[in-house]
Amino acid sequence: MKPQDYAKLEGDYSFKRSYLSKTPWWKTILIIAPICLLFVGLAGIIYILKQDMLASLYSIPYLALFVVGTIWFKAIKRHIFKTKINTPDSFLVCLARPIHEEVNKVFSVFITDSHRHNSYYIKNLGEKIEFEELIKKDSNLQKKGVHPIYDDNSESNLFLFVSDAKDISKKNKSWNKEETFPVLYIDKDYTFAIKAKDLTFYTK
Repeated sequence: MKPQDYAKLEGDYSFKRSYLSKTPWWKTILIIAPICLLFVGLAGIIYILKQDMLASLYSIPYLALFVVGTIWFKAIKRHIFKTKINTPDSFLVCLARPIHEEVNKVFSVFITDSHRHNSYYIKNLGEKIEFEELIKKDSNLQKKGVHPIYDDNSESNLFLFVSDAKDISKKNKSWNKEETFPVLYIDKDYTFAIKAKDLTFYTK
């Protein structure tokens, strides 16, 4: 894919929304109130239904709570998604370059600056990084996830992405272990290997 295709993905709301839904976006105090309304409304409707009084006036308050809760929940969800998606320096499509592999884990590096779509830059950067030296400095870098790292050979915002090899090959069946592959950097906690079918679907 061309750099402009990756830039197009970064501007696609539906693409970003689909990957945000894979994160625990709902872990926020804002979601508690509408969830409570939904629960009370649903519990009341079930109770009224069991009492065979669904057609009575007693069901109206519970139906109202359920409807209000549903509308409120959707509004809060839309607000959370919009806020997270529009956060600066988030939802960046970056090319990752594998630098090490062990026990079905792939260790890859990527950057989030203006060179993030440049495969040649990423490959050259990856070749300069000494994996063993990185691990000696910080053993936590062996854990799966995304880790900010510092390298003397680079002034870029550099990250180490530790992932399951099967996860990458499953999403990109034609992937060669020595080639770069695209990842979506949402924030410091969440980065995902992008599915090959998403690359073609959202860049049509």
